[in-house]
Amino acid sequence: MNNGPSLRVEGFYRKTKELLSLKEIRKGTGYSKKLGKFSSSKGSFPVQIWGKREFRALEKLSAEGRREFLKKKLGDDPSCIVLADNLSFFPDIENEAQKKNLALFRSEYSRKKAQERMKKFFLSLETKEKTISAGLLQIFGLGVLIMGDSGIGKSESALELITRGHRFVSDDAVHLQRDGRGKLMGRAPSLSRNFMEIRGLGLINIKEIFSSKIVLSKTKIDLAIRLKKWQPGKEYDRIGLESPEDYMILGEKIPLVNIPVGPGRNMATLIEVACKVHLLSRKGYLAAQELVKKVDRALTPSS
Repeated sequence: MNNGPSLRVEGFYRKTKELLSLKEIRKGTGYSKKLGKFSSSKGSFPVQIWGKREFRALEKLSAEGRREFLKKKLGDDPSCIVLADNLSFFPDIENEAQKKNLALFRSEYSRKKAQERMKKFFLSLETKEKTISAGLLQIFGLGVLIMGDSGIGKSESALELITRGHRFVSDDAVHLQRDGRGKLMGRAPSLSRNFMEIRGLGLINIKEIFSSKIVLSKTKIDLAIRLKKWQPGKEYDRIGLESPEDYMILGEKIPLVNIPVGPGRNMATLIEVACKVHLLSRKGYLAAQELVKKVDRALTPSS
């Protein structure tokens, strides 16, 4: 059995809100409760998912029967309950959950689909760490993974970003793991810490060249950028209406931006701009949407 990375119900909701398409029933109720033990291999989870079967069984019961049903279902002391198929909880359930300080959520998915997705989530928690091929910098306060095929210019781009004052964590390999609060953190493997490989120069020590202030031991992962070789004739998004992809790491969804690498493109500047765009999107601003609004206003006849 596993306790996971000390995850509480609030963290479970935040991390699975989109994965399970969850909606809160009573915001904040039961959020401080820690998730109980779980085992993906045994199919034992601290979150109960109820579907149409449980709903129909409750409908047929008297008030006393419902109380007995709830007593039995809640006897396992679940961390929270998810009602699938976008169904609504009976008042009896909400009242009992309030007494037990139990969080309730509603999911748009069927019980089967919600259970499958929940199992994947808890399975990812059991895998607590991983090493991937990538570089890692902190750019404008964001922990940014820089990925791409060998020889595409990841290290050269990272070096240019370092000369602009951004902070270096790792080159070529990043060790990922969750901290005590369940946040996904990245750091350099101990053997390659402070070092970067640049073709033509060999290994360089970033700490010795740029000072210790430019080097971070670890950072939270906020964004992933993949450098891809420019393919002539391929259509690329030129406006920005396409949403970033999701890059899954240890059950965490990280926004992924693909940047084509071609002659004359300043990759360091493009990476900086991608980070700025991500920061603005967090605040709800998207330049492409502003352009669409301007076009709509221009095309709408004035009254």
